[in-house]
Amino acid sequence: MSDDEKMEFWKALARLYDDCLALKEDCLALKEATTKLADAARELHHVASAHESRLDKIEVVQQWLAEKERARETGEQA
Repeated sequence: MSDDEKMEFWKALARLYDDCLALKEDCLALKEATTKLADAARELHHVASAHESRLDKIEVVQQWLAEKERARETGEQA
């Protein structure tokens, strides 16, 4: 192997090493972004669950009001 070939080999190895470092940084950034996204999704799930619960309560109140209205219209006591 000539000196030029050796030098080219070491340059290529250095480029590969730099690329690996850059890839590692990208992977760490992706991991951080994924963690933030998962946290946000959990928070949104919590908010959605709270709203679902509120909707269930609204349906119960609406049913109760409808029964009261029917009772008032028919003169019954509910």
